[in-house]
Amino acid sequence: MALATPVLGQAPATAQVWDVRFVFDSSGPYMVAPGTTQIGITMYARVGILPNSSATGTANLGVGRVGGSPFRMTMVDPVAAGAGTNQGSVAQGRTTDTDGQNRLDTNGQPLAGHFSPFRGQFAPQVAPDFVGSNGDPSNGQANNPAIGSPFITAVVGSRSVNYGSDGSGPQGAAVAIDSDPANLQGEYASVYRMYYFPRPGAETITLNVTNMSARYVHTFTNGFGVVSPVLGLPDRSTTITIPTPGATTLVGLLGLAALRRRR
Repeated sequence: MALATPVLGQAPATAQVWDVRFVFDSSGPYMVAPGTTQIGITMYARVGILPNSSATGTANLGVGRVGGSPFRMTMVDPVAAGAGTNQGSVAQGRTTDTDGQNRLDTNGQPLAGHFSPFRGQFAPQVAPDFVGSNGDPSNGQANNPAIGSPFITAVVGSRSVNYGSDGSGPQGAAVAIDSDPANLQGEYASVYRMYYFPRPGAETITLNVTNMSARYVHTFTNGFGVVSPVLGLPDRSTTITIPTPGATTLVGLLGLAALRRRR
């Protein structure tokens, strides 16, 4: 992977500290609970920049994009997989579940998939919200085979176009104390929302995250955010247990942290 250049003010890959989390709902109508039929999962991200040799490579205007075209969020039901039966399905999730903003896309539908700040290149773009259509091909494609693991891919929404036009400002711009993502200081940006519909009786499910990449915004000019080159992030997975009726605790209801890849 080529390192960024000081001419454009980009920090090299070794100076970028990324923290990406996939959090299963722990409250509300789509939480993991006994007999659940729909689960909400939200991808959050933040980025910090360490001091580096680039003359102007410390500016950090936050997350530009997390995901990518080959990026996949795959849900695996191991029991159904072993039996060769249906493993449930996935779909874009409504963003208002998380941010409480009842915003509509250009077709009048509640925003689903990417949160509004990450819809910069969606079409059509209409002022003042610039939210585009939920059906935009950059908004993640749900794949639900009759037999096999359902997954969402093509999550390529970005802040590079119409940067901050929705009034949100920088998203997920953190301060890096060191190279450990857990030590970043700053708020997460809500990037993407999805739903998983497990089969009846599912007991455990695993979220596999593969081929994830990220870009951060390092320059803002003429209404556009200039993003860094693509940085690959490591594959990760997390497993949760769906409690049986009468269970008093939930097991494994945790987020998934994706650490930056050292090169």
